[in-house]
Amino acid sequence: MEKEHTITEEQKQLLQQTKLENGTNAWDWVLSQREEDQYWAVVGILSCMKKGYNLNDLMICWEARDIRYSK
Repeated sequence: MEKEHTITEEQKQLLQQTKLENGTNAWDWVLSQREEDQYWAVVGILSCMKKGYNLNDLMICWEARDIRYSK
């Protein structure tokens, strides 16, 4: 059985304030992903932000449930 993952209100607010190159915010992008992938999208984005990566240069690898910096 897969563990239940929770997205905190603080994480949600941070992503709502983070703009992507196309003008949308990162939270809207997360919501556009499949429901089962949304937690992993949040974790990947927050990890990349913490490392100082530009969110416009990300490569998504859903098979590995990973978001990687593409440059």
